[in-house]
Amino acid sequence: MSPKKQKAIELMFDAKLSQKDIADEVGVHETTLSKWKHDDDYKEYMEKYARETISRSSGKALGTMIGLLNARSELVRFNAAKDLLDRAGFAPTDKVDLSGNDINIKIGGTDDG
Repeated sequence: MSPKKQKAIELMFDAKLSQKDIADEVGVHETTLSKWKHDDDYKEYMEKYARETISRSSGKALGTMIGLLNARSELVRFNAAKDLLDRAGFAPTDKVDLSGNDINIKIGGTDDG
């Protein structure tokens, strides 16, 4: 991937610039930047960069969620606690036994077998 494409992606995430501003900064026309967005290598690098950016921010995000446990609003505290528990693997689940064991089905109200 070209350094210009990489820089364009990084500016999209980090600088919060418009597409025109990014194109100007990288030194390409805005339509070229639009075409790049359909290139497989561009999409691949964008996904990689997004994952890395999110990974770098996860500690701060977790700290924010933990801080919300002390919010004034009961609803905010509840949602923060629920989200933290869900992400830690304590999400409620509905389990249904579909194995056929211990299931008695009566049809027509009779026990004729």
